[in-house]
Amino acid sequence: MNARQANQISIVRYLESQGIQPIKSYRNYTMYRSPFREENTPSLKVSHRQNLWVDYGDGSGGTLVDLVLRLHPGYSVSEAIGDIAKTENNTFSFHQQLTSSLTKEQKQETDSSIHILHIRELGNNPAITHYIQSRGITIDTAREYCKELYFQVNAKSYFGVGNPNQSGWSIRNAYWKVCTGQGYSHYQKASNFQKSLAVFEGIFDLLSYLEIHRQAETIEDFLVLNSLVNVNKAIPIIRDYRSITLFLDHDAAGRKATNQLRQMLPESRDGSGFYRTCKDLNEFYVLKNEEQLLQNKEQLIKNKEKSTKTDGGLRAEEASHVLVRPKRLHR
Repeated sequence: MNARQANQISIVRYLESQGIQPIKSYRNYTMYRSPFREENTPSLKVSHRQNLWVDYGDGSGGTLVDLVLRLHPGYSVSEAIGDIAKTENNTFSFHQQLTSSLTKEQKQETDSSIHILHIRELGNNPAITHYIQSRGITIDTAREYCKELYFQVNAKSYFGVGNPNQSGWSIRNAYWKVCTGQGYSHYQKASNFQKSLAVFEGIFDLLSYLEIHRQAETIEDFLVLNSLVNVNKAIPIIRDYRSITLFLDHDAAGRKATNQLRQMLPESRDGSGFYRTCKDLNEFYVLKNEEQLLQNKEQLIKNKEKSTKTDGGLRAEEASHVLVRPKRLHR
């Protein structure tokens, strides 16, 4: 496939394969929320007749190859064409291979509602990357636990951040969360000789915990419930640990689950005290980052003002030591 052939492929069809869903569709064009940033009003327009796109938010636009290069800044033109060809030719076969690798339980749940189209490493989709970063999480931290998932529900395409659970995938984006099958996510370490476990309600709580402890290696295993409906399923796993710390939400349901687990498991303790003023650990971490950024900004302003005053004083002091030469007398 060459560039001319690649640019003849429908941009609408390519965007759909990437899980980018149209907001409004008309006879001659389709409107999307820009995949290059978060926005409420759609600003990306695709012309059906010309098969060209324009982003009114920043004035960019062009062919399908141009769009792929914009979505993947690290691509060369040949890599962009290869991605288009692969997407165009292999979407169906990829789905076939994926569903054949699922367990029977996963297949039944997936086939009934959600059809996974693609699973990719984080960093390919700017909208997904921006969403993760908006939650205060770096891509490097999230990459070990999450993937980009592209899927369909009732023939409509979507994408989100997915983390695997015991029954399928838990998926979320900036607008909602869904799962291909309910279940908890258990992350074990071979070095956990103390049999310690940290329990979280959502994946972003775990990722926030990892960001907070980035400078010190964590030694415990992790369990993400993904939903409180999975508490009973997880109890046999939790019971196996000698030391259990609970980091659940500070809403009514989270407090109730924490109290119930502490009554059932005497070796467990509530570790949520340090974020008691926030709904959950991720909200605490995001607010902490925002406060730190504000403090840094204020400090920069103070340093600049101090530097200006110091420079001004030095200039005044220097000026006071300038020798004024007397005018030469004419004889």
